Amino acid sequence: MILLALDTATLRPAVALAAGDGRWETAYPEPGPRHGRLLVPTIQGLLHRVGLRASDLEAVAVGLGPGSFTGLRVGVTAAKALAYAVGCPVVGLSSLEALARGAPASDRAVEVAVDAQRGDLFAASFSRGAPGAPLLREGPDRIVPASSWAAGLPEGARVVCPTPDRVSGLLPPWVRLDRDDRGGPDGIVLLAMAEEAVAEGRFADPWTLEPVYLRRSAAEEKADAPRG
Repeated sequence: MILLALDTATLRPAVALAAGDGRWETAYPEPGPRHGRLLVPTIQGLLHRVGLRASDLEAVAVGLGPGSFTGLRVGVTAAKALAYAVGCPVVGLSSLEALARGAPASDRAVEVAVDAQRGDLFAASFSRGAPGAPLLREGPDRIVPASSWAAGLPEGARVVCPTPDRVSGLLPPWVRLDRDDRGGPDGIVLLAMAEEAVAEGRFADPWTLEPVYLRRSAAEEKADAPRG
């Protein structure tokens, strides 16, 4: 299957393409707030690299967050527009799960944390029964105060955070911090998740597919606050 997968929930987005002939190509736009402008050229570059056109796509997958409000809006809108224009299905992926699946297969417990600003973290917990076994979700994505999140981490867990300095001072000695400098999900992981979703028929309605924010933005809360 010719499949495009992308995630823009963190400052370092990932774009990946399965060309349908065994080739998997990845690209990582420049980190930072400019990645919205680089997303479409990055997709075009990947397609050109393997000699395909957008009309050849058979499915589009996109990370739904939680994460950066602006980044998510850019990525999800681009994926929905592309799927609609091409006439192919779209699937939504968990951005936190994509980060977790990038951890070594030997890790029995993986804790993901993404800076949610205002003293909070977007967090999710995963575990596997044995080294190399499938990574299973322990509960839904959640938003938690950073000050209390670390206290509940299981012994021996690996902590994955796109901005490790954000949590390094909070961690107890019984966990390990992944200091990989990717700062975002791995494109190959995104494609693997996308292929699983397609195989299981977990398609979304492009008209109703929305990012997972877990809370309203600061701008929305400010707009609705009582004026005194």
